[in-house]
Amino acid sequence: MAQNAYYDEIMALQGLNDFKDVIEQWQRLSDNLEKFHAKSGVVLPNMLWSCATGFDRERLLDLLTNYMYEAGNLMEFYGNTRRLDYFMDYVPAAKECHEIEKITEKIRDAAGFRSEYHGVITIDVSEWVGHFKDPHFLDFLKYLVSLNEDVLYVFTIPSYNPQAVEQLTQLLVLFFRIQPIEMSLPSNEELGNYIKKEISDYGLNLDPEAEAMIIATVNRLRDDQYFAGYDMLDRLASDIVYSVYTSTPPYDGTVSKGMISAFAPDGIYVTELIQNNARIFTAQFNY
Repeated sequence: MAQNAYYDEIMALQGLNDFKDVIEQWQRLSDNLEKFHAKSGVVLPNMLWSCATGFDRERLLDLLTNYMYEAGNLMEFYGNTRRLDYFMDYVPAAKECHEIEKITEKIRDAAGFRSEYHGVITIDVSEWVGHFKDPHFLDFLKYLVSLNEDVLYVFTIPSYNPQAVEQLTQLLVLFFRIQPIEMSLPSNEELGNYIKKEISDYGLNLDPEAEAMIIATVNRLRDDQYFAGYDMLDRLASDIVYSVYTSTPPYDGTVSKGMISAFAPDGIYVTELIQNNARIFTAQFNY
């Protein structure tokens, strides 16, 4: 296997087994293309990422793009940038749609002085949930097909609406070779270890009962369909620290369960956090 630091970094990620399985397949492909001196490459399937809320999408796209570039024989990169990110705005069927013109301009900018662009194009279609069969959306896909041999598409959609993910998958396979990938978060245990480290990095020392309660809170948040991942855990850790460091009497070494009872899994803090997050993540689909 050729040395590729980005491959090793991807394989070291927590969770994301679907993603790592595909990269492992592509690494075998790359090795065999090199071993047997293939004179032409193999066209890779495009991807549909159904994304859990809260995971670091930007970092994973960077890892994917850099891995492919370093592999050297999985696809050709040509242009001013290796990756182009596009958010597809929803346009009702009754209105004129300019999404094709907009992405064409972005591709032209990515190509620069060159006449064409080869690379990764990510397309966030979140706003089109419930409207995948609209003429504007279908026309957009037909346009993308015309560029298909030059680029690798990564379509992204939130995973908390499984019906929408299935509808989009069934539609995309009519236009592309598509590889659906569930971009899921790590296990409850791994997230529990994350929150414990976050809190300890602030200088707090939780006693066993307090630690068990916070782990139960993380599990409660993780089980919600709109869980916002590490962003939500970072906020939880910050709010716990603020509460402790502004408490009366002042924090003097060890945090007990009673000192942070407001952050219990059945407490008002967790309930409101879940409700507010649900409103944020569903508001974008209210057309």
